[in-house]
Amino acid sequence: MTKQEILNTIELRQSTLKTWLSCPLMYKYRHIDKLEPAFRYPGTVHGSALHLVLSWLHSGEWKGDLRALYTKALNYYLYASDEEHIPVRWKRDMAKEIEALKANGVEILENYRSKEYNKDAVVLFSEVQFRVKILGYLFTGTIDQVRKNVDGTISLIDFKSSKMRPNQYAIPNDLQLTLYSYALKFGELLVDNMWIRPNLLVSRAGIYFLRAHEVYKRKVPGKEIGDEKGDPFIMTSKSLQDLRAFRHEIRAQLSAMVKPWYYPNTASCSFCTYAMHCVSRNDKVPEKDAEQAHELLNELEMAE
Repeated sequence: MTKQEILNTIELRQSTLKTWLSCPLMYKYRHIDKLEPAFRYPGTVHGSALHLVLSWLHSGEWKGDLRALYTKALNYYLYASDEEHIPVRWKRDMAKEIEALKANGVEILENYRSKEYNKDAVVLFSEVQFRVKILGYLFTGTIDQVRKNVDGTISLIDFKSSKMRPNQYAIPNDLQLTLYSYALKFGELLVDNMWIRPNLLVSRAGIYFLRAHEVYKRKVPGKEIGDEKGDPFIMTSKSLQDLRAFRHEIRAQLSAMVKPWYYPNTASCSFCTYAMHCVSRNDKVPEKDAEQAHELLNELEMAE
């Protein structure tokens, strides 16, 4: 494919950028070849359900029944979303795993709701679509949450629910967070079916690690049973200079993304939901090894 053909094929979304940075070959399969993943992990569905419930909480359901809300959200992603036809790879008995997801979801949501900084925050935008032009190219996507805190500061939040806590040192250079910040300052948001320009420079941007609201089930050094696992906020700042510099970084990424070449993998194609395509191209990775890698990374919640 030519550069223009690739540009005509892909959508420049935050998910496209994320996939490219994760693995160029997976980016090719997903966004150029338009291949669907072979399956979904329960953890991925769990995270989507948590995102949806958080949006509902801040849209009038703050005092709602959390188990009922989570069940409704989980059922949507399992049986009614655009991906409902893609099978979920359950590791054990499906009913037991679903019950475990519900218990974990309620635990996280209860502790999220118990925090004054969440209760008192004014959510300006939740699960809001954006569009922004960078170097003449239109980027689109969805921002999890923008909130005004009690101290008057504005925070841009990206919710994460993976079992592994994000690396705090990687947050300042996270391209997705910078893209969201750039869109709030220079782009448009879709609010009540109308595109608006917020022209908003946020005070902080970062990750809200939802599993920090899990509690210890047994005593560990320095912690008691029932203590939450940590501070959910992993934040950084984005200055106007940072946003302007971001344009140069995007130029470099786009140059590689639309280059018709032999897309390399990052030695992780056996770990993702496109593994069978990756294995078929690379005979150095036996199918048996790919399946074992899937099982291992599923346990660690590191698979795509």
